[in-house]
Amino acid sequence: MSENEETLLPGLEEEYSLTSRQIQKYQADGHIYLKGVCSAAETALYRKAITEIYPAFTPESYPPGEREFYGVERAFPTVMNMWEKSRKVRRFSLARRFAKIAADLMGVDRLRLYHDSAIFLEIGGGAIPWHQDSPYMLQTDPDMTMTMWMPLVDLPAELGSMRFMSGSHLLKADKHTNLLLQSYRKGLSEVHYGAMPAGDATFHSGLTLHYAAANTTNIVREVATIIYIADNLKIVEPDTEARAYHLRRIFPGMKAGDPAVSPWTPLVFDRYAELQARPDAQPERKED
Repeated sequence: MSENEETLLPGLEEEYSLTSRQIQKYQADGHIYLKGVCSAAETALYRKAITEIYPAFTPESYPPGEREFYGVERAFPTVMNMWEKSRKVRRFSLARRFAKIAADLMGVDRLRLYHDSAIFLEIGGGAIPWHQDSPYMLQTDPDMTMTMWMPLVDLPAELGSMRFMSGSHLLKADKHTNLLLQSYRKGLSEVHYGAMPAGDATFHSGLTLHYAAANTTNIVREVATIIYIADNLKIVEPDTEARAYHLRRIFPGMKAGDPAVSPWTPLVFDRYAELQARPDAQPERKED
């Protein structure tokens, strides 16, 4: 697929409707499973676009000082910011359909891309232990992030979905707190959604504990993820080198207290702008 075939890719602009019950459940649990976020045909086309660019992301393709922060390793093979290098993947990563789902679940009106990634867990690849996503990102105030996790191939139950600790995003903790132990002590439920067809997706808060099983099957677990941040957040001083790297990479030249906005965090959903653009929108009333 060449770059000039970009226009043949589905735009992913159509709305995926959520019920108020789904939104309430997400906000209580910190995660949700949604069926058919992409059709089989849409998923196949974007899988081709992602797998075309994926081989270009090798450890050697990054400056030596950056390799450790991309997680390009056997146990957790990840490539990030594909949208910067491929217009085709950009259509996927900046898709309105996904962004509106995330904004509706989070209860925000404006949403930004933080980064995309492809996580291809090879046959025999190890498990990803219980963790939150937010500690691996630049901290913001408030902490309002979300991850969409979508398989590009059908995953059997033993390979997908991830496991989530329901309600763990609401726990109060610092870096010295064992959140997993706290979750078990509070009797929080561990949820596994089972097999996942390509194009289904889970959405989870950056503060939700989750776990991905080892790959004991005979297929590669091909997953695309998109991480979002709410608009109008403030940058917090990095407390780890990984977070300091994200500040340099995604928010160059910025510092603690600045808005978490840069050309590398494009706005992907703006509810107010969409309402204003509707044909039946009422013009703003001017003061006399």
